[in-house]
Amino acid sequence: MPTLPENWKAHCVTIIEAAERLLRADVTITERGFAEPKFIALALLIRTMSNLKGAMILLDARRIVEARTITRSCLENLYWTVGLYEEGDKFVRQMRDDEINYRKSTGEAIFASGASLDDEVETRLRNYLRDAAKIDIGKKTLSPKTVAALRPDFKKTYIFYAHLSMDAAHPSITALNRYVVPDPNGARFDVEPLVRAKEIAETYEYLSMACIGICVAVNEMIIAGVDLTPQADKHSALSNASARRMD
Repeated sequence: MPTLPENWKAHCVTIIEAAERLLRADVTITERGFAEPKFIALALLIRTMSNLKGAMILLDARRIVEARTITRSCLENLYWTVGLYEEGDKFVRQMRDDEINYRKSTGEAIFASGASLDDEVETRLRNYLRDAAKIDIGKKTLSPKTVAALRPDFKKTYIFYAHLSMDAAHPSITALNRYVVPDPNGARFDVEPLVRAKEIAETYEYLSMACIGICVAVNEMIIAGVDLTPQADKHSALSNASARRMD
């Protein structure tokens, strides 16, 4: 009988298949390109499926920290897709402003550091900063927490995002403690920390939640008409099974 992690893995394979059906939908991409919310949402869907496949490979190899770090990225992809779905062109502008602000601050930091640059590179960077200063952009920076809050039913998933940040993505005490082996005679380290089946199942559950959410949002944005009910129902069934195992 398949274990819970194996059931989650099989379920994630069906999510990939559903995403591939979405990507085969007849979608007209206009000359707006990356200014088109649907275009960016499809790019996010493709990025997420690549993330999901990578996380599954890592989970097979029991590289739990690395898999959970990618899972965190999938949740961030979810928030940005929801932002595009909820706010459309407005969110695209915020994404543009956010990137320009980031590039400006990076360029200014390079000059402030006194780093030596090739003449050509320095000229290009100064020209970029000059042109960027002429663009009317907002100062507010997008963050996973604020974007997740755009929809009340997704806001609570930020708890999982924050958990994965502390548990895997950031070098927190909690994350680093995985590699420490309790020993009364002194500190020892384990380069292959113990990975529990429960933790693998939990990671798959977060992956499933993020990827299904993105598929649903993209499905509605591009009007693909793909039936995602089987994936949603299976996610609920496996989540309930996981909750019973934790009791």
